[in-house]
Amino acid sequence: MRISPYIYKSSSSSSRWIARQTRDPYVKSRITGDSSTPLYRSRSSFKLLSMASKYPILSRSSTRTVVDLGAAPGGWSQVASHLLKGKTNSKIFALDILGMEPIPGVDIIKGDFLSDQVRKELSYQVGEGNEEEVEVDCVLSDMMAPMTGNRTRDVGLSLDLCAAATVFARDVLKTADGPERREGGKTVWPGGNLVIKFFAHPDMDEFRSLELDPWFGKVVVEKPKESRAESSEAYWVCLGFKGDPQLFQ
Repeated sequence: MRISPYIYKSSSSSSRWIARQTRDPYVKSRITGDSSTPLYRSRSSFKLLSMASKYPILSRSSTRTVVDLGAAPGGWSQVASHLLKGKTNSKIFALDILGMEPIPGVDIIKGDFLSDQVRKELSYQVGEGNEEEVEVDCVLSDMMAPMTGNRTRDVGLSLDLCAAATVFARDVLKTADGPERREGGKTVWPGGNLVIKFFAHPDMDEFRSLELDPWFGKVVVEKPKESRAESSEAYWVCLGFKGDPQLFQ
């Protein structure tokens, strides 16, 4: 029987993927866990842990309310819950159109995060019944659109997700009440924080310069060591939400 070249190619690709997963230390840590590293649902959990150790995006001293967009299967929500565990009045919300298994310390809201229904539910829970008092300290987005193989289309889909997360964050993030300051030898940016995954492309540079830099005290590009070297993914870490730049020109 003649074996289809397509089947052979697919099988070879699958074998390489399995071999890579077997060697990946972060895949192993996700599966085994230990006393200091919980059993995380996704490999990407370690990327957020890395960024959180470098920047005050999930600081116990300044973070009370966190919203994880497109959260399923829940790895980033788990990290937020782990880092803020025991903090009085901390609230973590996982939003996704997909269902998720419960996560200790996390409230799951199922639906499109841009829909009025989900936004009202989030506002009600964050404001403890008062929808007018909505202030979020950190918005997380590890969302990724299904890859089509068409570079132009894939970049466009990624940009759409970045734009959606940014629009959402602008509506809910806490606005800075003063300039940046030094505490304990480190710079602190008052205001909410935003972390968004993106894929390197010139269009993304333009998006950052127009839609992120003017709105935040500091925006940096991070490619955590936990990201695979061959991947073009990176993250914008946006610190100190200032609000609409047109209001303070």
